[in-house]
Amino acid sequence: MIHLKYDQQLSTSYPEVIANYQKLDSAWPEAQLLEAGLTDCGKPLHLFVISSDRQFDPMQIRKSGKRIVMINNGIHSGEPEGIEAGMLIADDILRNHDGMRKLLENTVVCIIPVYSVGGLLYQNRWHRTNQPEPLNPGYRGNAKNLDLNRDFVKLDTENARSFARLFRQWDPDIFLDTHTTNGSDHQYVITYLPAQHNSMPEKVGNYFSETMIPALYEKMRSTPYEMIPYAEYTNDSPEQGIENYVQTPRFSTGYTLLFHTFTQMIENHCYKPYVDRVKSIYLFIHKLIEFTEENGSRISEVRAESKEQVKSQKVYALDYLVDTTRYQMIEFKGFGRGTDKSPLTGEDRPVYDYSKPFTMLVPFYDHYEPAKTVTAPDYYILPQAWSEVVERLEINGIIMERLPKDTILTVEVYYIENLVWSPRPSNGHNFHESFTTRKEVQPIPYYAGDYLIRVNQETNYFIVNMLEPEGADSYFRWNFFDPCLEDREWFSPHPVLEDRIYKYLTENPEARKKLDDAIAAHPEISKNRTAQMYFVYTQCGLANKWVGRYPVARLKL
Repeated sequence: MIHLKYDQQLSTSYPEVIANYQKLDSAWPEAQLLEAGLTDCGKPLHLFVISSDRQFDPMQIRKSGKRIVMINNGIHSGEPEGIEAGMLIADDILRNHDGMRKLLENTVVCIIPVYSVGGLLYQNRWHRTNQPEPLNPGYRGNAKNLDLNRDFVKLDTENARSFARLFRQWDPDIFLDTHTTNGSDHQYVITYLPAQHNSMPEKVGNYFSETMIPALYEKMRSTPYEMIPYAEYTNDSPEQGIENYVQTPRFSTGYTLLFHTFTQMIENHCYKPYVDRVKSIYLFIHKLIEFTEENGSRISEVRAESKEQVKSQKVYALDYLVDTTRYQMIEFKGFGRGTDKSPLTGEDRPVYDYSKPFTMLVPFYDHYEPAKTVTAPDYYILPQAWSEVVERLEINGIIMERLPKDTILTVEVYYIENLVWSPRPSNGHNFHESFTTRKEVQPIPYYAGDYLIRVNQETNYFIVNMLEPEGADSYFRWNFFDPCLEDREWFSPHPVLEDRIYKYLTENPEARKKLDDAIAAHPEISKNRTAQMYFVYTQCGLANKWVGRYPVARLKL
């Protein structure tokens, strides 16, 4: 019924993808192709839902006790094998190929056919230049030339906004994002990158690492496509080991894990034939749904326990370091390395020698410890002036109360210091790479309509990671609060100001003493009127306290 050309080294075009899903929608009452908001190119973000009892409302599906598996394809449209595999798995389930309808007894499958619609509309042979197949890959960026796998926090794209609403509405138990990698070379067609379990809510992370991940490796060993962990080499050498890594909330996996979802990524190996890459990810999706069907009750219990536990959790990790003392030895099947001659210059160039395959045991590092933690307050207070942040919290379903009247609250605030910006823009932002914070307790006026965000929600992981400025991908790091760093008031050393400061010193002996002590410690300012005015203005409480003060305050009851 569906028409694919992956066995001819061709990926399916966007119109063909949607036409295939429309055919399945028309042919089977157990399937619906839904529109879930817009993308940046103006075309809809689609969701294809397969439900054996013909129920397509997520709330009713939840009430029925079924688990939800969500598969996201084409976030980078030059990595399209997931797009093909999604259509294949949908067709086979609906046709009951090899009895696959049994996968739907307690599970609903949701497939995003193409996430970066604008990227797939721009197919070109020379995209993904190191990737020989397919012959017509899409583009890595979307219609705004943004990387959608860096946009799950900042929501600069319509794609990401539509996804966030969709994800929070459906609240999938399992999430898979399909990718292709050219970052390593080895014998495997498929590599596996589950969310790093130590960075997940504890109960979800424990079940993931102890039960689900080992089961999926075992299930794939029964296929022609054994998996290996995504090859993030230690010191660029597989012999020295492979590290999992913490995926921060800008990424699909780092974002979705904040909501108690078992989230993972497949990175197919771009140097392998396209047909094998499609088949391997098809089989992984099959095994993922199979595991969910077999373990649905326990998955539901773990998520419910996790959501309840997090409501009262107080301490959260904001950064992590790999624990190099904890590892397991795993089998790695690689290739020897050597050199050959560059056809352009004749110089030696490094290559993998495919005539020299090898198998060896290497350490796999998959344990991380918190490098920075924070104790959450009872409430965060967000002034309504920061409407872009309010909007993003609302999109993510965060419960917020509004102050009924003007008031003054004594709160804990951060001051941002020693800030280092990224030297170049990244996805439209100059990211705050590093800074320090200093805390003060201050009385601050708030106004009717300002927001109180209570930290007693099942979404606490998201709340803390977004609103603590030192969160790895906080709203502060992504520039949403940058105006707080700028001073709108200053002075020039005019006699009018000098006279005002002199009068202030006369009327405030504590300020006078503070200046005298400064002069004693730094005699060079004794004859410098500008330096003395600057000192009094900045050190004696005259300057604006807003400058450098992070706008989100912490309230402890």
